[in-house]
This record gives sequence, structure tokens and C-alpha cells, in this order.
Amino acid sequence: MSTRQSALVTGASRGGLGDALAQELHARGFRVFATARTLPKVQHLKDLGMEVVKMDVADSTSIRNAAAQVASLAGNRLDILINNAGTGYQSTLLDADIETARQLFNVNVFGVLDVTQAFGPLLIASKGIIVNAGSVLGRVPMPFCGVYNASKAALDSLSKQMRIELAPFDIRVIHVNAGGIQSDFLSHAAGPKGLPDKSPYYAGHGVLNPWISGEITRSKYQPSRHSARQRLAASFQC
Repeated sequence: MSTRQSALVTGASRGGLGDALAQELHARGFRVFATARTLPKVQHLKDLGMEVVKMDVADSTSIRNAAAQVASLAGNRLDILINNAGTGYQSTLLDADIETARQLFNVNVFGVLDVTQAFGPLLIASKGIIVNAGSVLGRVPMPFCGVYNASKAALDSLSKQMRIELAPFDIRVIHVNAGGIQSDFLSHAAGPKGLPDKSPYYAGHGVLNPWISGEITRSKYQPSRHSARQRLAASFQC
């Protein structure tokens, strides 16, 4: 059996932070399992020598199938689980679509819990580490992405609870609050790229739309590979 430490990264599709995290872990000698909803999105990681696993964090059956696959490949152990998969939603609260908001919480909060439950036995076996990808917006609210902000605040609370409940198994739980990162995240975020015509804020759409779309803030974001190195260094000094 391989003596290399194993790490699984959710949401590792090309161009995102998960992609950068997977590549950084691979460069540091980890056996990396990179997951995505569709395998072509992580084919480039497979080409680099990583193992790719199909997993949709909003689908319990998909999660459990992925956990069984990793358990079989890794000898029922997993050293590091990085709950990175997430989605965004740019909208004012008064204009937010409730079903879209529910779907976001299903990915950003309940998906993390579902994945952690499924991989829990593997982490217990290795006394592993869980890293949850939070955001500064979970603590410092920014207008026009309130649903996303609330989901990250909920994840922060969930991480604290995990830390307490998993301590008896010697599992470390680390919550990392990142700032803006250069990735494809905003391009895949739900919601219009500006205010809807019937919005009570529409009179200010000329000023507000560049903020809602992320156009103004995007230029200030960190490169994803640089952010990946910072996260790993802050998380477990590997």
C-alpha cells in the first residue's frame, strides 16, 4: 500500500480554486483525488497524474458513490478532505430568487455536511484533516451578494461545530476565510449580471450593476495558485 498521504478536493474543475489546490497538493507529493460533477472538467488533472472522481456535492447518491470509490482505491483511509466546492449568487436580497437561494445553501452548506458524513469513516481511520473553504464575506457582509454571504456564515458555524464533535476522533477541522480570488467562480455564479427592471434599486442601476456583476472588484483578486499556497500553508503547514 502507498505511504503517500492522500487528499481529496471537491469542486476541482479547470480554472477554479479547487483546480489550483489540487495542483499544489500534487506538487507537494500528495496522492490527489480531484472531484467534479463532470469528468471532462478535471481531465487536465488526470493528465498530470492525479486521480479524478465524479461527484456532485448536491446529490447524496453521487457523494456516496464517490466515497465508496475513494475508499476502495485508498484502502479505506483519507488524510485530507478539502470541502472547496461552492457556488455564488449575485443579487440584492429584495430581488433574490428563493429557489436559487435554496439551491445555493444546498451546495455551500448541506453539501459540505453530506460530503463530510460520507468520508467521515475514512478520516477517522487516518485521524485526518478537514479544510472548509469559507469566505471573509461570511463575517463582513458586502451588499448585493447577501444570500452567498449568509451561506458562508452558516458554513463558519458548521465548521466550529465540526471541530468540537470530531475532536474525539483526533480529526482537525480548519475553516479558511478567503478573500477575492482570480477564478471562473463569478462567471458561473447564479443570478443576473445586473439589477432586474422591476428592482426597487433600479434607479441606481448605472452605478450598481458593475458592483453586482463583480466587474469592479474582480481586478483586485489574488491569483488562484498563490491563494492555494496560502491556504495550504495556513491550514496544515505541509
